Amino acid sequence: MRSSVLLAVLALAGVAAAQTPMIRAHLEPAENITVGEPVRLVITVLVPNYFTGSPEFPEFEIENAIVVLPQETPQNSSERVQGVTYAAITETYTLYPQQAGDFSLPSAQIDASYASTPPKRALAHLTLPLLTFRAEIPAAARGLEYFLPTTKLTIEQRWTPAPKALRVGDTIERTITVTAAKLQAMLIPPLQFKAADGIRIYEEEPKVHDEKSNRNEFLFGQRTQSAQYLMQKEGSYTLPAIELKWWNVSTRKVVKAVLPAVHFEVAENPAAATELAPEQPQPTMAQQPKVNLWARYKRQIWVGVLWLLGALLLLWLAWQWLPRLYRSVQHWRTQRRELEQTYFRAVVKACNENHPKEAYAALLLWLNRRSPGKSLDEIYASSQDADLMSEINRLGAILFTSTSGDAQWDGRRLADLLRVWRKQEAKTHDEKTALVALNP
Repeated sequence: MRSSVLLAVLALAGVAAAQTPMIRAHLEPAENITVGEPVRLVITVLVPNYFTGSPEFPEFEIENAIVVLPQETPQNSSERVQGVTYAAITETYTLYPQQAGDFSLPSAQIDASYASTPPKRALAHLTLPLLTFRAEIPAAARGLEYFLPTTKLTIEQRWTPAPKALRVGDTIERTITVTAAKLQAMLIPPLQFKAADGIRIYEEEPKVHDEKSNRNEFLFGQRTQSAQYLMQKEGSYTLPAIELKWWNVSTRKVVKAVLPAVHFEVAENPAAATELAPEQPQPTMAQQPKVNLWARYKRQIWVGVLWLLGALLLLWLAWQWLPRLYRSVQHWRTQRRELEQTYFRAVVKACNENHPKEAYAALLLWLNRRSPGKSLDEIYASSQDADLMSEINRLGAILFTSTSGDAQWDGRRLADLLRVWRKQEAKTHDEKTALVALNP
């Protein structure tokens, strides 16, 4: 008797454990990872029965690595765990390690709303498993002074003016830009400007820039360097070629980007000879009468002051208003993109095209946008339409049971029923608002 009771208790405990929400995470690949190559982080959340809201997948950063957030719709699936049917939603991140060494994923929590005992729901707090990996520099590239892993690297230069018909005293500017896909600009090494005796080089402060898309996806890093060349002596000159070696992660080979050598002639210039000649001791001369500089340049000084004040005023106005204008435009774009109507159109489109997985994911996103914190329970609580409840339950059964397929589901009826429920809810909301206004 006691043994039977014990076995029953253990069986119930096993069923309860099997019905607990779970989270899984793994890396693809998990080992033999090369710096600069993509690593997929796959996270799957599993709940018994079905989801009543979309899980809140986190945004995070990893030092010395680029993290690309999921760009596609989460993948819905189902599986059997110890005899219990689980609904699953999977998200995939892409990681790009930028340096050799060990990497660890930060601790993160994912909240998932699900039907514990339909139609009642529960909220699970799941912690992302601790994952680590190591990125190495490939053997073929370990001899490089700098390791630049990327799928595409370009190096371009611009001369202002072109190095032609030069004379002593002339100055030309050279601007070199290096662009690398999926590589942070800070990792692009500085370039060396070299010239022979007779040319003086004045380098400017380099500029680095990381470009991201509107969806915050990292696109490329860019480094720009400029220098001015002052021609001090006549003669024939050749500026050496500039080379930059990088690792092509697609072909797994070292590639060389080259700016070829530049040759030009510098002619004499008697007018500039005195200015560029070395300073010589000046003989003592009779004292010249003092010149009143204010009287000579008064008009030019006043014009310069007015231009300076105008420029400062424009800079101040730009500093005050451009950030506000930018934030307003971004807010407008976000609101337009996040309109409840836009989400509802996605639900109707997926239903009319008979795609149950896309319809289910779009339905959860629309409900979360329409009433944050609420989900399918809101429809169960406010709708008296048995047909609507039946269609929603049928959709869940098609997705999370193995006996049904996509071809057995016609979503047009669900789309029509959702339109009716949405209009009824909007009408009820307007009537309540009117009553509040009449009875303050």
